[in-house]
Amino acid sequence: MEDLLAIEAETKFLLAASNRNYEQTLMQELLGIFKEAEHLFGPRDTSYELSVPRITECASSRTYIFRPLGITRIYLSRDSRIKPWLASLELAHEAVHVLSPVAFGRGPTILEEGLAEWFAQRYVGRVHGLSFERGSNPKADAVMQAVSTLLAKNELVIKNLRTRQPVISKIDEKLLVEVAGIELSQAKFLCTDFRSYWGIASPWSGIAAQGERLAASLRSIWK
Repeated sequence: MEDLLAIEAETKFLLAASNRNYEQTLMQELLGIFKEAEHLFGPRDTSYELSVPRITECASSRTYIFRPLGITRIYLSRDSRIKPWLASLELAHEAVHVLSPVAFGRGPTILEEGLAEWFAQRYVGRVHGLSFERGSNPKADAVMQAVSTLLAKNELVIKNLRTRQPVISKIDEKLLVEVAGIELSQAKFLCTDFRSYWGIASPWSGIAAQGERLAASLRSIWK
């Protein structure tokens, strides 16, 4: 259903003559977000052209990689239309997934998904002055704690890792231990498939998409 809503957003864009200034504003914000993300985590894979974000009727944001066309597009949730802070949060989260898209049918690791949320919360905290609490979901807390601990030692560690393995979700345990200097148990956790960890039965069908955040659980109530 969520995939169909993303397709619906494209159809509405083609058929409607409505003002698209808001989407252009989102694109400008996204470009600024990428500058920050690339400074921290390394360059974006420019083999994919970045398209203007679309607002959908989906419950949460997602990214589609149109591999035959060499383009990628971020689709934001319906609530992002009326909540600027949420649009920023979703753009920042999805930007991390767009840095190094994974292969067709492969989902993100806990490292990539946690990194995306860590970056998104940090960005929104600075731009919109929001803060996020933990404690509502043990699995979400474990993800955020593992990524926060990794970055606390060196915020540029992902950038360093990507000089050896450009695709974030292909960074393996051995590389994490060697470059980041973390314990093997922590490295194994970070390299776990996020969908399996979260208990998602199967990846979305159709065009490859990055893992859905299940935002209501991964991030806590903002204040």
